[in-house]
Amino acid sequence: MRVFAFFFFFSGCFLVLIGTLRAVSAHGIVQALHFLGASDTVGLSLLALSAFFFGLVSLLEMLVLMGILVVSGPVVSHVIARAFLSSRRR
Repeated sequence: MRVFAFFFFFSGCFLVLIGTLRAVSAHGIVQALHFLGASDTVGLSLLALSAFFFGLVSLLEMLVLMGILVVSGPVVSHVIARAFLSSRRR
């Protein structure tokens, strides 16, 4: 079980790190949001899964946390992108 925990932990950290580095080097805010939205949603979900395998959270807590991450990440990215694009039209 600890092998799975370490695998999910390092995979999640890798995705968050790569997504952040790509967002910093992105040419625009919409492209940066794309990198952050995809990598952070999956990366943080993998970190929540590793917390379950490490025994830090229960199964229900992990499922709720992953559900919140999967729903809120893309919604927040969408709202920020829409606000940015609508402010450019004015």
